[in-house]
Amino acid sequence: MKYDLAAFDFDGTLANTWPWFESILDDVADKYGFRKTNAAERAELRYRNAHDILKFLGVPLWKLPAIMAHVRQMMRDVAPTVQLFDGMADALTRLRASGLRMTVLSSNSKANVQRVLGPHADQWFDDFECGTDMFGKAAKLKRLLARHKVAPQRCVLVGDEMRDIDAARKAGVQIASVAWGYNHVDALRDHHPDELILTVADLPAKLTQV
Repeated sequence: MKYDLAAFDFDGTLANTWPWFESILDDVADKYGFRKTNAAERAELRYRNAHDILKFLGVPLWKLPAIMAHVRQMMRDVAPTVQLFDGMADALTRLRASGLRMTVLSSNSKANVQRVLGPHADQWFDDFECGTDMFGKAAKLKRLLARHKVAPQRCVLVGDEMRDIDAARKAGVQIASVAWGYNHVDALRDHHPDELILTVADLPAKLTQV
C-alpha cells in the first residue's frame, strides 16, 4: 500500500461547493463589508494563495472566523444543493475496498460534511477532523497522525488549494493536489505537490499504487 492514511479536504476536493459559494458571495460581502468581485476577478483569484485572496478582498484576519462560521451556517440550511463531484462515490468505494484508511480534514463542520456525504459517510471514512482550528490544517494533520499512530511519510493530504500544500509540508506529510477544485491546476503545479491528480477517476490508482 502506498499510504497508510489519506486525509481528504472537503470543499472543492470531495464536494463541489464552489457554485453554491459563488451564489452567496455577494450577500456575505455586503454583511461583512468586503470587496465584491466580478467573474473575471474570481477566475484570476484561482491562481492566488489564501493570503493574497484575503488581501485582494479586503478581509482582515480578525473577521475571518465570523465569516467562516456564517458560511457554515448558511451551508447547513442549503446542503441538499451541494453534491459530491461526479464519480467521487465510486472512487471512495474503490479506495475503501483497497484497505486504505481514510479521514476527512476540513474547516467545514462535521454536520455539513456528513450531510453531503450521505449514508456512506461512516463506511468510507474512519475519522472526521472538522471545524475551525486557530492553528490551521497542519495542527489537524498532526492530531490525526497521533490518533491513528501513522508516521508522517505514510500519510497523504488530498486537497485542492495551495494552502493544503503548505499545511502538508508543515506537518511533514505527503500532498496530493486535485485539479478539479478551487485553485487552478497551473497554480497547483507551480507549488510542486507530491502528486497531481487530474481526474476523480484517477484517485484510486494514484493513492494506492506504489
